[in-house]
Parts: sequence; C-alpha cells; structure tokens
Amino acid sequence: MTFRRRQRSKQHHAAHEGEQPHPEPLVLPGVPTGAAELITNAASLQAFLDHARELGCVAFDTEFIGEVAYFPRTCLIQLATRERVALVDPFAVEELDGLWHLVADERVRTIVHAGASDLSPVRRATRRDPTNIIDIQVGAGFIGVPYPTSLGKLIERFLQFQLPKGHTFTDWDARPLSMSQLRYAADDVRYLPLVWEILQGELEAKSRLAWAEQETLVRLADPHEFDARAHMRRASRGYDLTDAQEKLLMALCTARDTIAQAENMPHRSTIPDGALLEMVRSRPTTRPDVAALRGMPRPIVARHGDLLISAVEENPSEPVEWFAVRRRREDDPLLRTAIDRMLAEAQRLANVTGIAAPLAATRADIERFVRRTCGARSRGEPLPPLFEPNDWRVEAFGSAIEAAAGGEWLGIADEGPPSEPDA
Repeated sequence: MTFRRRQRSKQHHAAHEGEQPHPEPLVLPGVPTGAAELITNAASLQAFLDHARELGCVAFDTEFIGEVAYFPRTCLIQLATRERVALVDPFAVEELDGLWHLVADERVRTIVHAGASDLSPVRRATRRDPTNIIDIQVGAGFIGVPYPTSLGKLIERFLQFQLPKGHTFTDWDARPLSMSQLRYAADDVRYLPLVWEILQGELEAKSRLAWAEQETLVRLADPHEFDARAHMRRASRGYDLTDAQEKLLMALCTARDTIAQAENMPHRSTIPDGALLEMVRSRPTTRPDVAALRGMPRPIVARHGDLLISAVEENPSEPVEWFAVRRRREDDPLLRTAIDRMLAEAQRLANVTGIAAPLAATRADIERFVRRTCGARSRGEPLPPLFEPNDWRVEAFGSAIEAAAGGEWLGIADEGPPSEPDA
C-alpha cells in the first residue's frame, strides 16, 4: 500500500468514527436544499439526466483516486441543477455513457471548478472535448478574483457563505461512504449553479464572458493525455542532457507509458523518473544490468525489459559518469532582463484591467516565447507572436507585453507606449 493510499484510509476511517457537525445548506433561490439524491440504478440516473437536459445547465464534479491505476478511478460523481443535487455511485451504476454525453453536450452548459481531471472520463467515453463548459475558478479570474482560488473562497465571495472543510483526500472507493462524506461531496456542486449565475452577470457586464469561455477550454485540457516531451523534461530533473540523451530519455518515457498502460499503473509507480535517468546515464543493454539500476522495479524488468533495452539500442548516446546541472538559457543577463520586463508589464496590465495575473501571462509563458524567438532568429525565420491572433489576450493587451522587452531585441518597431486597456 502506497503512502498516499495509507493517508486516504486514515481519513476515511476518521470520517466513519464520528459524524462532525455539518451546517444546513444555504437557503437561497437557485440552491437545492436537503440531502442529495444517492443514485444507484440506471432509471434514477436517466431521470436526473432528463431533468438536467431540460434545464440546459448542470454542475459537475467527481471524486477519484489517481494513484492506483493508469487512469484515475472515478469513485463518485456529483451533479447539481438549480433545483436538485445528486450523487451517482459508479460502482452501482455501471452504464454511465448517458452521463458522459450530457456533460459533453454542446446544448447543455456544464459548470465545474478546477475540472480538468474530472473531464478525463468524459473525453474517453465520448472521444471529444466538451465545449459548452465553464470553470468558475477561471471565470472569476476575469473579474479580479485571484487565480487559482478554492471553491470555498469563491462561495464566500459570491454567496457570503462559509463552506465546511471537506474530505477531499479520503478513501473514496471504500463502501459504505459516511453521511459526512456524502454531505461534503454534495456541497462541491450544490452552490455552483447560483455562483455561475452571479458570475455570468458580472462577466457580461464587463464584456468578458467570451474571454472566460476561451480560457476555460485551454485550462481544462486533458492532464492525462500523454506528452512524451513533457515527461522527458520532468524526468531530466534539470540536468544538462545532450540532444541525443534527451531523445533517449523521451523514448524511455514513451516505453514507460506503454508499460504503465499494460500494467494499469500510474507512470511513476511503474518506473520512477530517477531509474529512467539512470538508464540514460549508463545505457544498460541486458536485463540483469537494467534490474540492477537503483529504483528499477525488478518485476517490471522481468515482464518488459526487452522494450526498455530496445529503446536504449535504438537511440545511441554516450554514457556518462553523471550529468551537470543545466544552466538555463534564460540565465543570460540580456534575456533575463527581457523576461523580467515582459513579466512586469503583464502583471501591470493585469492589475489595470482587473484580471488575475496568472491568466494574463506567467513566467513560463514568457520564457517559452523567448526560447521560440531565439530559435526563430537563429534560423532566420519570422519571429513568433507571444499570443495567437484569436487569443483573448490580444484583444485585452495588444502587443504591449512583447514591446516591454525592447523593440530592438524582438524586432518590433517602437511605436511608443501602448494605450491603457479599459478596466
């Protein structure tokens, strides 16, 4: 049993040892009152889906466990409209396609809070991305609320109601769930329809609803979609790898993904990052050599060693004693100054417009832009834009962030200071 699993079990047992006081739901139009409906059969689920589709709007959340399988295991599904709140037990209701298709239905507005992982089973079942969806955490950032902000703080901001602390990190796949857990789970969606109604009005008053909808789709990209290069960057731990070593590490990350799917295990539980990096360093070519690496699980080598060895053999690179710590390109004084200026301007513009600064631009956004720009200049190619032409930030900020780096460095004509955007 993993450490996280043990911690979940402890909290689950604590939830059953004694019911803690739980305040009654806030009584307001648009907030469903009373205990949530616990749905354990297909007929009850279909009745609720019909109800939600008729209203055209549903709040959606899930409780899942991510450390036990390749894909997180969905253990409870929370749904709410302005009139009803329901908890769907996916262990009792096996056929959930109707629910997933409701969430993905472009005719139904789906409301979430930090819902990227919650949408993964929807994407797998429907084979498409939900489009008519809003994340209230993102939307609130467009009216001056810090991003990210917890659900409790958003409910306090919009409804002046303090949400009790929940059982987020608990053993959601154990049964039975306590009454306390069910109440907390229901509160994760109970207030979302009314919060969205208020937030939508504020966004429309500022003409920022379309911005919030666009940014929601970006922020809710599937975090479980495999990206070999992103895995390689994390596994490299900042060490200074050559191009050939990076290629090998990326191939090993891809092999690990194949193994993780076959074993139905999370990536790092299958093979730790450090063990992959050890393979890059020493380039083992036999099963015993692979199994001898620090942190390498021997059962995985026994079942999948040939796949790992093939990745090494197909991606030649030089073995090394150890890697040097990477000296980041952005440590160049001129580039660091340009990045600092752009970040300061992004934060200033965010403050002027009343938009949460992380939504405007992060340091990582600007560093990626700088890397792309340096690469384009070295190849004699046209310089890339910081934001794509249809990005909401172009309408909000124009080219002011790029210009802050200095026109000569970016190859942008100096047209004087940008005009201030409307607050």
